[in-house]
Amino acid sequence: MHFPFNKALFEKAFWIAVILAILGWVGIYLIWREYTTADIIGMIVAVPILAYLIQVLMLFKEK
Repeated sequence: MHFPFNKALFEKAFWIAVILAILGWVGIYLIWREYTTADIIGMIVAVPILAYLIQVLMLFKEK
């Protein structure tokens, strides 16, 4: 079984996820006025996962 993957679409979705991560960092700073190591590591892990999810949703939208 193969997971659906389209490299060009993933790159587009990755940039969408990066923008959402930046907005998340702004939100974190506005609420707590600081960043922690967990925030940074969490974003590093979450951005590619979110990008893949966005890419899969975009694939289903095409069909």
